Amino acid sequence: MSKYSRVVFSILLLGTAAVVAKGFFRPPQPPLRVAFQVCNSIEENGRRFEPLRAYLEKKLGRKVVASHVNTFDFVEMAQHGDFDVLQSNSYVYVNVRSKVGATLLAREVKSDTGKDTGGLIVVRADSPIRSVADLRGKKMVFGPVLSPGGYLTQYYTMLQAGLDPEKALGRYFFLPGAWQHEKVVYSILYGVVDAGAVKFGDIDRMEAEGKVKKSDFRVIAESEPVPNCTFFALPHVDAVTAGKVREALLRLSARDFVEVEGERVNVLRRDGVKGYVPTSEEEFDVLRRMAKAADLPPYEKF
Repeated sequence: MSKYSRVVFSILLLGTAAVVAKGFFRPPQPPLRVAFQVCNSIEENGRRFEPLRAYLEKKLGRKVVASHVNTFDFVEMAQHGDFDVLQSNSYVYVNVRSKVGATLLAREVKSDTGKDTGGLIVVRADSPIRSVADLRGKKMVFGPVLSPGGYLTQYYTMLQAGLDPEKALGRYFFLPGAWQHEKVVYSILYGVVDAGAVKFGDIDRMEAEGKVKKSDFRVIAESEPVPNCTFFALPHVDAVTAGKVREALLRLSARDFVEVEGERVNVLRRDGVKGYVPTSEEEFDVLRRMAKAADLPPYEKF
């Protein structure tokens, strides 16, 4: 080997060693902390989202740690930096973004209602109540306070119809505990209330599950559509990481399976969605308009 060849070989050898050493001593990435909104119960959430967590971990090549968070806790926990990426309803997103900032990643497309949701005002089929105006002096139940399809959209719909819930209703209240959306439907069915705020698709789903009959209810008002649940990243998440999460969500298809507790699971089917689509800030302006008109967070003045 000539002197020149030995020099070139030595340089290449040193370069290779440097690359290997850099990879060896590079500190591992910290886990990506993903917070999923609790929709009905902690147990249901874990079953629903564990395949998605495993899918993201596989696609990102990085450990992903999931937590399941109540809607009321998102803003405070986001302010404390307790997680990196969030999955929540669109109204929670509006609240979190107003307090700490956020970057939209992807919007959920539900199997039943598509990329939008909204609210219905529902009575029993045999009720004399036929319109929003007939709700004066009546008793009404709403879904979760921070649910766009269980409270905000119906509240706004009543205001637009000229009925102020604070003054015109005889009484309104919220139900405690888990499975609040279904409890609203049962409260209407069994005559506990005169009317209830029901999320788009809930009665259809419950009928398909053999829980209720759609014919037992009548819709007296329907809100305009608002965005469905969404994924977003907090400001401390770097653009590269946010982009990888976005790409993984947008590429998720019916062909993606993961193994969960020894079972091969279809990610989308377990999640109950068709997939994820791009979204933009303007799509959430409808919720800001509703919250401002209803004097609700993050625009409340009281």
